[in-house]
Amino acid sequence: MVELFWAGILGSAATFNAAFALRLEATNTDVGYLSSIPALLAVLVSVPAGRFLQARARRTPYILWALFINRLSYLLLAVIPWLGGLHIPLGSLTVCVLVFATIPAHFFNVGWIPLIAEAVDVRSRAGLVMARQMIANAVTALFSFLFGQLLSYVIFPYNYALMYVIGFAASMVSMVCLLKLKIPDAVPVVRQPGTRLNLARVRQAMADHPGLTRITINTFLYGLGLWLAAPLYILRYVRQLDATDAWIGLSSTVATLAAIIATPVWRKTMARWGKSATLKRTIVLVGLFPIAAGLSPSLTLILLAVAFNNLISAGVSLSHFTTLLEVTPEENRPGYTSWYISLVNTGAFICPLLGVVIADRLGIAPTLVICGVLSILGATSFWWWPVKDTES
Repeated sequence: MVELFWAGILGSAATFNAAFALRLEATNTDVGYLSSIPALLAVLVSVPAGRFLQARARRTPYILWALFINRLSYLLLAVIPWLGGLHIPLGSLTVCVLVFATIPAHFFNVGWIPLIAEAVDVRSRAGLVMARQMIANAVTALFSFLFGQLLSYVIFPYNYALMYVIGFAASMVSMVCLLKLKIPDAVPVVRQPGTRLNLARVRQAMADHPGLTRITINTFLYGLGLWLAAPLYILRYVRQLDATDAWIGLSSTVATLAAIIATPVWRKTMARWGKSATLKRTIVLVGLFPIAAGLSPSLTLILLAVAFNNLISAGVSLSHFTTLLEVTPEENRPGYTSWYISLVNTGAFICPLLGVVIADRLGIAPTLVICGVLSILGATSFWWWPVKDTES
């Protein structure tokens, strides 16, 4: 848990990545790439990463090396403002660094999710997820505000460089903590000749594991509107409503404080309602946020919408993640996790670029409203095709 405190400092710095790119004159399309290309890389990386890890008994070193390489990219971000002599658009260069840094991050995610599932008893998972969320949110709430003030009071680009160096240094303390973890070796799964997935095998896997199939499809439908909206928020805030770095930091702080307040409440609520009911009753409300962001003429009103959205999203995150862990088959967890990530991220790749194209034609605000409606409609799939608390 201690490592989360230090990792959260770097996560707080990452809150300002898109704003940093915009300060370096990144285009709307560049911001679209920042949301879209990482999802494509997730599709390309996740399945090979899953196969690589499932064939190895000692998976932890590979997972931690991937995390280190991802965090190392923030040192490069710190020096980008002084690379103007290369005659490369610095905003685009920033986006490239952030995009390619997600390759080791995706590798890490494929290994980390099954690692939690294997290391933690099923009865303790919800409590662990809640505790980790609480710590991460508390750190993000504090340091997003502090970094926002730093960015406002120190001249650009020294402000961003200092923030990224601080974040990287903190993340190295987190790495030291992770290196002390004692994770037992897993049972390697060696793929036999003739076991490549084809359409027939995919159909059989879907029939054998209906819970995983349902949560994958439902998440895809629910996420379409949110993925379309992903690159539009920062464009709305900075370019249309003149948001400062301090406001961006305050927005992140408000979001995480709301999540801190809501997470223990949702933990108790989920114990009464069950994971499936909690997921169904919360996820349909998330689409209200892009509607509010598109309709509100005031950054103050958007802060209120941010607070409400994160009060609800805490319940979605807790119930969705624990449900996903439960319906993912114990045998070959890395493999199934990689396929889930790949399928979901296919939509997350296409939609942000499409969202920018639509916004260029209709305007950012109307497009956000449309995205919210699509998300609400997609989220109803969790009602008419529910994911059960336990997979039979």
